[in-house]
Amino acid sequence: MDYFKQRRAYRNLKRNQIDISTGQNNLYRELLDYANDEYQLDKLFTLKNSALLDLTGLSEAGLKKARNELVQLGLIKYVPGKRNKQKPQYQIIRLYSTSWATRNDNSSSTSNPSSSSTGTPDSSPTGSSKELTNTTPEPTTTEKDNKDPRDHIREEFQNEVWAVYPRQEKFGDAWNAYYRATVTGATPAGKATKDQIIQGIGNYKRYLEVKGIQGQYVQQLANWLDNGGWLSNYDMTPPVQPAATSGGQASREAQTYVRNDF
Repeated sequence: MDYFKQRRAYRNLKRNQIDISTGQNNLYRELLDYANDEYQLDKLFTLKNSALLDLTGLSEAGLKKARNELVQLGLIKYVPGKRNKQKPQYQIIRLYSTSWATRNDNSSSTSNPSSSSTGTPDSSPTGSSKELTNTTPEPTTTEKDNKDPRDHIREEFQNEVWAVYPRQEKFGDAWNAYYRATVTGATPAGKATKDQIIQGIGNYKRYLEVKGIQGQYVQQLANWLDNGGWLSNYDMTPPVQPAATSGGQASREAQTYVRNDF
């Protein structure tokens, strides 16, 4: 599933086909973002109720109400958890390049025989009476112009920064750190441009190669950004190789050299 196409289809759906409450919107956006961050857009994923309460600001009753309504609208799948055994599970239902209205109508006709066969339900969880039609797979020029600026920044980050960084772990943390560094400037190192960060990553990668640093010793991108890695002046001097003695053993002085890699 493509995150950005899903976001565009969801906005089209809200604008043209169904009414979404603030609680429903907050819950759906948090579920969608979490699934994307954890690479679970096409799969069932687990998420604790307590985490969703913190992320959405909803009460327990509000969370249950919004969740049930999203399920009824055909936007998500939900598998209840079991106390002390299994966390609740969710799955995002793809909205683009599919006949969402037909799928939703088929589901409604099964559970509610009085629903119209034309795809217009008797009522929605929020009282909407809008006629349901297919979503548009690709955005129009106007939709592109109205695109959320944060979406553009996230797409830019994923394609141009995340894609070239040598250690790709914890996408969500890295994205938040990038937003702080490039938009709010809420980092000890201050604000940076995308080009400065990309150039800094290039310098860091050369440094890692020169020093032979790999794996867990490579900083995670979130830490690198929060520490102002693009401002670092890396020592590109190759590490000293231990000198061999006549007996083939490295000298004690050569073995005790100090590395200042970090």
